[in-house]
Amino acid sequence: MNKPVTLSPHARALAEKQARADGFESVDAYVDALIEQDSQDAVVSDWVRAKLEEGLQSPNTGPITKEKIDRLVARGLARVSTKK
Repeated sequence: MNKPVTLSPHARALAEKQARADGFESVDAYVDALIEQDSQDAVVSDWVRAKLEEGLQSPNTGPITKEKIDRLVARGLARVSTKK
């Protein structure tokens, strides 16, 4: 069931401008995409957080480097992209 969402005039103007700039056919399509992206970001964030916690609990953790973090983030993003 679709229920309308009411945006303030300011928010609607910003959404219309950004929807046009990003090539969306409507504000509704733009808002749908934002919600979908937010959902995917939450999955990645939860997965990365769990992996970091798992790693921190490991006796063989070693130093946490930028490379390790980048590798974890890449694995999380790959996981999300395969779920589409």
